[in-house]
Amino acid sequence: MSLWSVGYILIFIIALIVTIWFRVKITIPAKPRWFWRWLYIVAAAMVAGVTWLTAENFDGLVSGGFIAAMLLVFAFWQRGLTQDSVINGLGSVRQFRVLTAIQLQPLDDGCLLAAMVGSVAVVRLKFNRPVDEIAKFLRQKMDPKRVVIVS
Repeated sequence: MSLWSVGYILIFIIALIVTIWFRVKITIPAKPRWFWRWLYIVAAAMVAGVTWLTAENFDGLVSGGFIAAMLLVFAFWQRGLTQDSVINGLGSVRQFRVLTAIQLQPLDDGCLLAAMVGSVAVVRLKFNRPVDEIAKFLRQKMDPKRVVIVS
């Protein structure tokens, strides 16, 4: 086993631990993006299949397995709100204190959240819950003036 294989395994273990930790921390989960989730799952299955058929040694299996496993981590990443931040992606965690505003827009089946830094929306999440419930939660966690309901 090469040093690269050990590195791939360690990176995957760390990514899996972070994914589980954030999933536990999320208080209000956002709706999953089903298109992307299925795309990542199909891509992971294809990579795993091709790796299994073409790998000539253990390092090849680890390399392809790492790619497939990370695609699954991306597929099952949970987005939403924690007690102190907005989680969008593996590298996109924004704490409430660094956001200039959060705009909530009512939808037929829940609401759309746009987390703003200046005049730029850095995170957009859809929730199954009503606007009032999300706004109440956010107003308890940050300056109530920065939580804006847009019609």
